[in-house]
Amino acid sequence: MQLREKLKPLADDPAGRVAVLGIGNELNGDDSAGNWVARNLNGRLKSQPNLLVMDCGAIPENASGPLRRFQPQMILLVDAADLDEAPGTIKFVELDQVRGFSASSHSLPLSVLAGFLVQEFHCEVALCCIQPQSLEFEAKLSAPVKKAVRSLVEELATIIL
Repeated sequence: MQLREKLKPLADDPAGRVAVLGIGNELNGDDSAGNWVARNLNGRLKSQPNLLVMDCGAIPENASGPLRRFQPQMILLVDAADLDEAPGTIKFVELDQVRGFSASSHSLPLSVLAGFLVQEFHCEVALCCIQPQSLEFEAKLSAPVKKAVRSLVEELATIIL
């Protein structure tokens, strides 16, 4: 996974501040993958002073107030996206490629959100996507996406601790 490489500069700096924003609509099955990553990560790493984890739901722009107070050096956005991969595939997507795939059903396009975050907080913004299996209304999280969520949370917890 490319996660270790993305977070290496912060792992080398014990004072590095990381914000993880889980994005998605929990009413639409696997679209809630980012939400579940945030919730599970928050449960495991609640007492880390250099970490801010937020379940942003379908309105990630509402995170700007807490981010302003936290002043992160890196913001990691976690979202479900159609990457034309097998369900549960975890992939980092370059922000300049965001227009090239279909993201979850939040109100603000990720390219606009990422641009705002970079301008506002002068920090690195990374996008980690999980390939959904089903986005059907009121569907549960699919088995491949549950596995991907657990894997991503484990990897993040290992790197951040």
